[in-house]
Amino acid sequence: MRAERARTSAILLAFASGIAHALSLSIAGLWWLQLLSFGLLALLLTTAASTPAPTRARAAFLKPAILGFAFGLGWFLAGVSWLFISMHRYGGLPAPLAASALLFFCAYLALFPAAASALANLLCRPRTHINSARSITGYAVALAGAFTLFELLRGWLFTGFPWLAPGYAHVDGPLSALSPLIGSFGVGAAACLLGALVVLALAAGLRSRQLPVAPVVVIIAVAAAGLLARQAHWGVPADSVIRADLIQGNIAQDMKFDPARTRAAMLGYAQALVPGRAQLIVMPETAWTLPWPMTPPEIAARIRAALGDGALAAIGMPLAAADGSPRLTNSVAVIDSGGGAVARYDKVHLVPFGEFIPWGFRWFVNMMNIPLGDFGRGAIDQAMLRLNSNAIAFNICYEDLFGDELARQVRAGANLLVNVSNIAWFGDSHAHDQHLQIARMRALELARPMLRATNTGVTAAIDHRGQVIARLPGHEFGTLSVSIAPATGLTPFARWANLPAWLLAIGLLIVGCWLARQADPLE
Repeated sequence: MRAERARTSAILLAFASGIAHALSLSIAGLWWLQLLSFGLLALLLTTAASTPAPTRARAAFLKPAILGFAFGLGWFLAGVSWLFISMHRYGGLPAPLAASALLFFCAYLALFPAAASALANLLCRPRTHINSARSITGYAVALAGAFTLFELLRGWLFTGFPWLAPGYAHVDGPLSALSPLIGSFGVGAAACLLGALVVLALAAGLRSRQLPVAPVVVIIAVAAAGLLARQAHWGVPADSVIRADLIQGNIAQDMKFDPARTRAAMLGYAQALVPGRAQLIVMPETAWTLPWPMTPPEIAARIRAALGDGALAAIGMPLAAADGSPRLTNSVAVIDSGGGAVARYDKVHLVPFGEFIPWGFRWFVNMMNIPLGDFGRGAIDQAMLRLNSNAIAFNICYEDLFGDELARQVRAGANLLVNVSNIAWFGDSHAHDQHLQIARMRALELARPMLRATNTGVTAAIDHRGQVIARLPGHEFGTLSVSIAPATGLTPFARWANLPAWLLAIGLLIVGCWLARQADPLE
């Protein structure tokens, strides 16, 4: 009975730790809370490793998997709870079904930390109870490797969903300087390693009244690496700047596709254009819910007049597919003073269920009232917008989650990134701040400034060091006028994308397993 209560308490603690982990990813500056969360999970997992010999083989997999799953369930339920809003409020799905779909999706995501926890314990279990300095270090290293490996898989499998990846918590933390070197996944590995080492070393020190040396050395080495990386300066800002207006329409999502509101929304955007103020005007994803040729003539004329001094307007809208197929693409059309589209970008990485229907799930999508749910996919290599001597690359909505894809644009010469988004689907939720964290991480990794024009927030300008230099309040109509300096130069992440993170994950697993197996089981 006592053992059963202890197991239940451990599962609840793991779940609570996962919730705390989600908070560190939703509120800027709480990176330290993530370290504590990882540390508590490591402590729970190492306690689970200490089992009697008859049940050792089964427990080496099952118990850590359950704890990792509970951690992941708390992490994702708290982190992406805003999906309920899109399915229920805007998709029309009954609340019980929307809640069930959310739970099912989070349970799927929780399988990744469950597998990572089980793998770390399987690799480190055979010869040690995680008591000695070497076994503590080995276990923490292996856990960091396992978590990173499965986070990379989560960001790739079934088109990937790397939202809430651990590295995003650190855009304002001491590990942020590592992101141009090893990317957000590598930063997440460093955070997991630090959190596990600190808590396991303190727990061992309290038991033996002597702090183990090896974990402390590794802690100091990782912290020093973060501090040394701050001395490097990636990206060279241009001498000239681009004057940009970022327009936040604040169109209510449940009215956005109402035909009676479409014209009023387009007119509101057109009236926000100020002739002569900006070289580039950016409007959010699906600011237009109709292709450009269907724009009312008087609104198109107003826009042409505002662009008479050579400015360009980048407008999020559906467009007929460039390959001639009958589908529409989720696109950005760049309009000049002549009223023609001088450039376009078609979204490449589509959102499952929102922009394409995965095989076997049409029945689920048909239960919701979400328009434009089956887009065509843009070509991988698309021409960038040229403005003076600068190359501007667009990405739409959650495409900025995929740093390897934006790195490809940077290698092709992009020196300014522009994101257009509409996450009004998620109401006034923490999704907005999470998305801003993601954009800031991309700017850090790639040493490129990022402009964000969104429907309801967060509309912001981010410099090449990941710092927000200006932003609009959420859920208000407004224009953010900024001057931004494009940047040149390639960071290691821009060159190699996620390859260093994959190598780091595998290397950590190998080193951690070796250290754990070298430890004396009697220590």
